[in-house]
Amino acid sequence: MRVFNLIWAGQGVSLIGSAMTTFGIGVWVFLDTGSPTYFATLVLAASLPALLVLPVAGALVDRWDRRRVMLLSDTGAALAPAGVVLLHTTGALELWHVYVLVGIGAVFKAFQWPAFSALVPQLVTKDDLGKANGRVSLIEAAGQVFGALLGGGLYALIGLRGLLVVDLLTLAAALGTLLYSFRWLPVEPARPRPDGPAPSHRDELLEGWRFIRERPGLLGLLLFFAANNLVMEMAIVLVPPLVLSTHTPGDLGVVNAIGWTGMTAVSLVISMSRGPRRLIRAILTVATCHAVLVFTMGLEQSVWVLAAGMFGILGGYAVTNAASATLWQLKTPQDKQGRVFAIRRMVAWSAEPIAYGLAGPVAQLVGTPLAQRLDLGQGGGIAVVFLLVGPALLLVVALTWLRPRVRHAERELPDAVTPPPLKV
Repeated sequence: MRVFNLIWAGQGVSLIGSAMTTFGIGVWVFLDTGSPTYFATLVLAASLPALLVLPVAGALVDRWDRRRVMLLSDTGAALAPAGVVLLHTTGALELWHVYVLVGIGAVFKAFQWPAFSALVPQLVTKDDLGKANGRVSLIEAAGQVFGALLGGGLYALIGLRGLLVVDLLTLAAALGTLLYSFRWLPVEPARPRPDGPAPSHRDELLEGWRFIRERPGLLGLLLFFAANNLVMEMAIVLVPPLVLSTHTPGDLGVVNAIGWTGMTAVSLVISMSRGPRRLIRAILTVATCHAVLVFTMGLEQSVWVLAAGMFGILGGYAVTNAASATLWQLKTPQDKQGRVFAIRRMVAWSAEPIAYGLAGPVAQLVGTPLAQRLDLGQGGGIAVVFLLVGPALLLVVALTWLRPRVRHAERELPDAVTPPPLKV
């Protein structure tokens, strides 16, 4: 675990810096324009390019040395803060510059996740996979918590340029730990050359999808995550307006802070243990608990009920993320992990933009009329969405559990061959 911990620590520091940059650029855009639409466009610029490039990134991760892919990703991710700092210092920074630079940074970040995910099984033993993935989830949650806290506290003191300089320093720390770890990182095995013509780029892009499609258990699990994310994100995206309908912005801060604390705390527990033993059962159990929590938040909108709900939801995500990552790492051969993991994330995450687009109209066109009939008061239309999402999540879980190939995939699919342990 020593080599993994070294890289993990550097990436964790970098995630905090990236979260600070996300916070600072978002504040700058909103204060400069006063437009929620421009702010939403920034979020789109930071996410859509990465989603679109993921299949290509996965194929290249399997073709290239994954250690150097991570170096390329961290180096390229520095282009966005460096470019914004330069333009801001010279007084030439405009809104479209920010969109372009953030989009470029997102493309480089798309290479980092499949490369790191595929490298983890080479750095730790099979028994430590759950612990390692718990630590990955921990730094993702901690990055959000400390990035928002530090970004909010330092923005008034050092401004946007100061936050971006801090981000560049954290990226340097990530690069430093990665370079230092090269003495222990496993040398990538040479890829065997095919007897016939080399596969085309298109074939390589489709290979990850073919691997999943040929394994009904993994395909069913992937479809579960897509359906679960579609339904769940319709509620998650409406948490801020649900809170602000009857409470203050300060109360929203409390709900968010307690929610991310839940993910951090549960990730910490997993990172100190082997994680859940029955991986698919853990994933479906968490989804069932999420359904109950969302339904409860629809019934009662007091600050502490909403905060407790978010604590449980984000804490449950820590379990799901660790269990899912461990399962896919165990069942996917090393030479296919980049492509498979990229397709896995693209399919699962592709439901989120759809959910974001549906949530508002469903709340307005379906929730509000029902809330008026039931006399649910202010924010009742949003609460109705939560009341509908709860049973819908239970239906997704039930349909998945009724598929034996998914339920027994953990036992029926053989584990992939793992490489020899590191020599340290």
